[in-house]
Amino acid sequence: MVKRGPANLVLNAVRNKEQNALHNALLVPWHQLSENATAFAEWHMFILWVRAITETGDQIPEIVRSSLHSRCPGFLEYLGGQRSEKFPFWKFLEEWVTQHYFAKARTEGFLDAVIYYAYKDLRTEQAWTAWVRTNSIWRNNPPQQWPTYTEWTEDILSTRNLANAETEKARALRALRRVEPDRLANAVAGMLESRALALWVECQSTREHPLAEIVLAELANRCPALLPICLETPWGSTLFYRLIRLAEFSLRSQAKSERWYSLLRYQVVHHPRYHRLVHYNQRCHDEWSRSRPDCYPSFSNWLSASDEYYIGRKD
Repeated sequence: MVKRGPANLVLNAVRNKEQNALHNALLVPWHQLSENATAFAEWHMFILWVRAITETGDQIPEIVRSSLHSRCPGFLEYLGGQRSEKFPFWKFLEEWVTQHYFAKARTEGFLDAVIYYAYKDLRTEQAWTAWVRTNSIWRNNPPQQWPTYTEWTEDILSTRNLANAETEKARALRALRRVEPDRLANAVAGMLESRALALWVECQSTREHPLAEIVLAELANRCPALLPICLETPWGSTLFYRLIRLAEFSLRSQAKSERWYSLLRYQVVHHPRYHRLVHYNQRCHDEWSRSRPDCYPSFSNWLSASDEYYIGRKD
């Protein structure tokens, strides 16, 4: 019998938590989930700024009070007699923010999914790295003047190196300096649509059978170079991966030559839309294996349905 050591138990717990978060992500449309995760990552940066300052100084300085009044109206009043030596100030703030700005996510059961994707946001890793660095410096040498939140954010976003330089996040983060944000966003969108196209073809094609006319027509429009191969080759895993490679060839080539492919790949594989596409593809497989539709959806209709797909909460 194989013994389950502490390391395996921890790894299994992490995997279970991740799977639970990904399942709960299906309770809401992916774009709503993405908006919440982005907001959570931004609040996380603010909370770490408050934490860095309040853990260094004995009092809550005016620069923090002023920001709390404008960003979190009512928080300081709520704090009142709630404060406890055993419960840090920033933890009260974190809980208050969650209650006021992520109440819907908590009530409807997808808060863990919001947190999961917020922690995939590279800014969260940058924020933690900046906080660790700042905390170490301020412990022995507090600043004469506290940084504004704007200055803190700028410091976070300029962070490019992580303690462990060989992680997936570290490689993606180093590549940030090599591509403009708008160009990266367009490349991610393009890659996601290419993956969606391959999944659409896959979910309505039968292994070792020719591709359907609706598929060939779409490929002729989007990937004409692949059409001769598709006409000669029956559908299978080889053709599936050739379709992905050819559809993404231009984007991959540019990103690799300019050394930001690690960033592009990270943004795609951890994108909530990508996970939703994969799940919707499986749903179509399951439904169509039981009852083949009289007419398959066009790619644009399938993609729209995937973007709106969610299972909702069953109380």
